[in-house]
Amino acid sequence: MMDMSNMLEMIQQLQKQLRQMTVKVSAGRGAVELVMNGNQEVVQIHFKPEMAGNPAELARLTAEAFNEAMRESKQMVRDELSRITGGINIPSVPGLI
Repeated sequence: MMDMSNMLEMIQQLQKQLRQMTVKVSAGRGAVELVMNGNQEVVQIHFKPEMAGNPAELARLTAEAFNEAMRESKQMVRDELSRITGGINIPSVPGLI
């Protein structure tokens, strides 16, 4: 088992790496594509041009993609945290999830 100071250092390093780690999701069969990093920040968003004619559907699909990206990004952080800690269950680390 790793000592707490080493684990803390690894978690701090992960916090820096999360900005570069991303998930990509889509909604509406690719009508909306969204890329989010491990800090739960939207990095890119793309819409199919035909979506411009239906703002209500565009808004719905954007919300759907955003919510899915949040779930996947948080799971990515949990997976990385579990890898670093050797599977120790850490319910919440401020600044990560």
